[in-house]
Amino acid sequence: TTTTTTTTTADEATTTTGPMVKLVSLDDQSFVLAQKAAALSEMVANALGLNAETGEVDDDDDDDDDDDDDDDAAAEVKEVTLLKVTSRCLEKVVEFLKHHHTEKMNEIPMPLPGNNFDECMQQEWYRNFVGDMDRDMIFEILGAANYMNIKPLLDLACLRVTFELTGKTAEEIRVYLNLPELTPEEEAKAREEHAWIFEESNN
Repeated sequence: TTTTTTTTTADEATTTTGPMVKLVSLDDQSFVLAQKAAALSEMVANALGLNAETGEVDDDDDDDDDDDDDDDAAAEVKEVTLLKVTSRCLEKVVEFLKHHHTEKMNEIPMPLPGNNFDECMQQEWYRNFVGDMDRDMIFEILGAANYMNIKPLLDLACLRVTFELTGKTAEEIRVYLNLPELTPEEEAKAREEHAWIFEESNN
């Protein structure tokens, strides 16, 4: 299998100083980014022994190491294989991680401060990042963010899906979520257990 590695552009120079990390997708595509950016993923941080807050190696016992060892560690590109993330999805995840490293996403307050997605996410880059994604990509992003434990990305994707479902009928929600059709017995039970959904659809 041939492994393809994305390259770093000059525009990304400010985010790629220091140790680098290579993330490898399930279809063997590689993406290189700064260790500090990658550490936003708690899964990646744990795999590499990093402090998720600082992106630095958690190691208090190597104070006596010589400078050559430190230089070797800094030059090494550490690798993490992500067995549940496709390359097309990982490309978007890495884009998010790199941008978050330079412009942190504001925490989404609860209750939500607006009646639509744009009112609740006022940072333009993040709004545009998920705004044009199709349903399949949004759900891939949700799965990857959950698997890689990237809370801001998970929150952003969930916010987008929340407003995609707002105002839809129960049938439209079923289609959007790609759920199987209910039998009459299952629908009757659903109407009893989740009456609020069907009340919305009848308005």
